[in-house]
Amino acid sequence: MYRIAAIFKIVLFLANTFTLYSIYLFFLIFIKLFGQRYELWRNQIMTWWGKGSAKILSMDIKVEGNPPEPPFFLVSNHLSYIDIPVYSSILKTTFVSKMEIKHWPLIGFMATTLGIIFVDRSKKRDVTRVNREISEQLNEYQGLVLFPEGMTSPGKEILRFRPPLLEHAASENIEVSYSALRYRTLKGDIPAYKSVSWWGGDPLHKHLFLMASNKRIIVTIRFGEDRLSNPDRKKLAEELHQKVSGIFLPMTEVLDEEFVPPVF
Repeated sequence: MYRIAAIFKIVLFLANTFTLYSIYLFFLIFIKLFGQRYELWRNQIMTWWGKGSAKILSMDIKVEGNPPEPPFFLVSNHLSYIDIPVYSSILKTTFVSKMEIKHWPLIGFMATTLGIIFVDRSKKRDVTRVNREISEQLNEYQGLVLFPEGMTSPGKEILRFRPPLLEHAASENIEVSYSALRYRTLKGDIPAYKSVSWWGGDPLHKHLFLMASNKRIIVTIRFGEDRLSNPDRKKLAEELHQKVSGIFLPMTEVLDEEFVPPVF
């Protein structure tokens, strides 16, 4: 029975995603044609998508602390692709994502037209371009969410933050907000570090099926009370890592298989 329920959730999730995107793209043409700002329309669509995705996938989102208002620069731990709709449900924001996604069929086109900033982690020089885009996209209509770990993890701990993408915040003395994201499933469901966190190499469709198999997923977003600034990007990364680690509750103490984050 749970297989049927999971498949039904996935069909609804995909239908909701592509229906809302089609509506977004249709009106985006006219917004661009008349030279208007697209962020307000994008924010509305992303909010609908985030809340709809959470409802379809049986997610209860609990917010602790005060979500920032645009313009903001927010760093967070990164657990899964589902982090995007979760944050979109409560924030007016764009994101920084890995360049590989830009080349995914259809998804890459969708992400590009939604204003996602892509970074090529294999090219150190690309960071300069990305930081320039960050400075251009921070405005009164939207903030930016950055995942400085550079990859997803099981949620056992917060991985080391990579300083390069904090260059713009450091050089412009921007006060950076921070938050910690955590998922939990109910007794009898698949543990969240296996079914919600995406880290073990499972293909996207298999992982989505595992996640949709859960009866309920509790999502906790904990926002920090203060904001940090430091002209030294390495020190800023260390300070933010300490802050996020301080408000993060591990999703598991042990792993069934070894997780080895790459060395950057």
